[in-house]
Amino acid sequence: MEAIQAAGNWQLDAAWSHILALVRDPATPKSLLLPAIGAVASIRPAEAQSVVGLADSDDEEIAEAVDEAIAMAKAVSDEEGDEEVGSEWTN
Repeated sequence: MEAIQAAGNWQLDAAWSHILALVRDPATPKSLLLPAIGAVASIRPAEAQSVVGLADSDDEEIAEAVDEAIAMAKAVSDEEGDEEVGSEWTN
């Protein structure tokens, strides 16, 4: 669990395939699934919305984690877009 959280915190792209596998595997224990959902949004925010297909989960905690991850990914994507627009003015 701590490794998953660290990979997300550090946006470690090398961990992407491993974390994605956890998110997609229905046998992943919830204790690993929840941090993996957050890590997906941190590592590749642009891909998070299409990857995290658990928003309709019957488990309220999982559905909430997905909603939070998608919101975080959107916020990061918006910030990156703002940086690109702002960089045009600094050239």
